[in-house]
Amino acid sequence: MTLNSQSRELASLRLYEAETSVETIALRYGLEASAVIDFSLNVNPLGSPPSAIAAASAALERSNLYPDINFQRLRSALAARHELSEECLFFGAGLDDVIKLLLQAWTSEGDKVLIHIPTFPRYELEARLRGCTLVVVENDPPEEISTAAIARELTASDIALAFICTPNNPTGATVSNDDIERMARRHPDTIFIIDEALIYPSEDGAVPLARKHDNIVVLRTFSKYFGLAGLRIGYAVAPSSLVRVAEVGRPPFNMAASAVCAAAAALADTTFLPACKAQFRNEVAWFLERVASIPRLSIRGGNANMLLLDIGDRDPGVAAAELAANGIVVADATSFRGLEKHNVLRVSLRGHAENLKLISALEALQ
Repeated sequence: MTLNSQSRELASLRLYEAETSVETIALRYGLEASAVIDFSLNVNPLGSPPSAIAAASAALERSNLYPDINFQRLRSALAARHELSEECLFFGAGLDDVIKLLLQAWTSEGDKVLIHIPTFPRYELEARLRGCTLVVVENDPPEEISTAAIARELTASDIALAFICTPNNPTGATVSNDDIERMARRHPDTIFIIDEALIYPSEDGAVPLARKHDNIVVLRTFSKYFGLAGLRIGYAVAPSSLVRVAEVGRPPFNMAASAVCAAAAALADTTFLPACKAQFRNEVAWFLERVASIPRLSIRGGNANMLLLDIGDRDPGVAAAELAANGIVVADATSFRGLEKHNVLRVSLRGHAENLKLISALEALQ
């Protein structure tokens, strides 16, 4: 494969560019940007914790200085939260950065990397850029994760690293700790990276597994529930032996001081996360009830305020364009490998008034 043909092929995996901006939509359809509502990106519609904004603002007054090379304040807070050694934490500018750095550290060209699809496309993109060989487990139906199929591939192939996204993006499907631990025990030479970007942060998830198994790694982010997507803060919980290897390639100042301070402040906030969880629960319950009354619409899966919406026999690209022309931006979920043949959109709910507009636009779909 030539360099140009490889670049064209990999370009199809760049998910974020498929979820266009409010400004682009407004310009394309002659709308005021203020009239466009973005339901396409999975962010916290309630904003950021006020304490985090204040901490970031204070840090900006010292922008002439490099951040603490060890991110000590955040490192200490997360170590206490997860009840683990500070040496078991690895940081990056969002999970995209963490995923890239971990693949560079723990794999070599030609190594086999397992993914299940549909899922977050960045695993595949970064693995292929690294020169790894992809082992792909396609879930059928796509809104479920087949641990049996994953287990078969682990047995059939010499897998260096396996990605498991739970809750899965974009379906919300989960994998139990029992299943993860069973696979990790049976395949001790495989590193299992458990991506919990979408989990409610107060839940332990698979972190206890990472504390006792030397081949289990857990990814977490401040982009979703914590409402700090614009500051790019991600981290991995991993055995210290693996972290030491990854640290060799980590740029020394790969998170901004303002981001580190905001994340530490968000961790200390005891009211923000529960309030978000309550609102998401209420809005999703209302939305599901309304969708049930709209012909040819159904929910295929979801997590928190993110939902995978089946639009029946409608073409998702045409539907997304029709909604965009009316100022409603959604994600055409056929951009996820494994969903190409399914008529699905991904939406992330916002405030109630905005969600009402989404329902009205869905009701008007041709």
